[in-house]
Amino acid sequence: MPERRDFLLALSALGLTPEATAADEKTIYIPGKQLETDRKTILDFMDEFAFAMLVSAKSGVHITNVPTIFDRSPEGWGKVWWHMAKGNEQGNLFDGETPCTVVFHGPHGYISPNWYTSKNSVPTWNFAVVHATGKPKRIDDDEAFAKSLRRLVGQNEARYGGGENWDFAKMPDSYLKGMRQGIVAYEMMIDSVEAKFKLGHERNALDRAGVLKGLKAGRKERNLTEFTESYYAKMKE
Repeated sequence: MPERRDFLLALSALGLTPEATAADEKTIYIPGKQLETDRKTILDFMDEFAFAMLVSAKSGVHITNVPTIFDRSPEGWGKVWWHMAKGNEQGNLFDGETPCTVVFHGPHGYISPNWYTSKNSVPTWNFAVVHATGKPKRIDDDEAFAKSLRRLVGQNEARYGGGENWDFAKMPDSYLKGMRQGIVAYEMMIDSVEAKFKLGHERNALDRAGVLKGLKAGRKERNLTEFTESYYAKMKE
């Protein structure tokens, strides 16, 4: 499978997977203690951290960041839905045959050795991530597209937008149809999942308590509000 091999080698060049694992068709290095296998934990993670990165490597490496909808399944890993701008060339690769890895990133942060009780410790960076790999295909059914788009908006309005002041159904059909003409929808059945939870959970209880204390008291990176406010301040009207 030359396309799969090229895909893995390109990911390796990006640092997303070590060359040693390419032959095993892995997209990420996961030490045993950091391998998350609990099905519900993984499914909940993909649903919660739905803003994901699409990585494909046919005809060069292509990466797009998109909000997704995750559909669970009683069998297998379910499927992922997203849409992209029609002008995004990566969409041309999603033909149902070309592999893509959808990277779901959770929270992450610096861990200081000062937070541990154990001696001879070094700094590190903790994070959680799930890689879902499959072969996306385009959705040409406009009714199905519209339904999924309404669901995506509804899901995020409920979670982040308040859920009461904006109703997708109140938009004119003509406007929505015109908007859909500028974007393309895709869905991907998930063939494989790799979950890496690097949270220091292999350390002793006192070290884990120190990590939590340090994270709660430590300096936090700027959130979206703060970053946006700073960026707006640099703009010239």
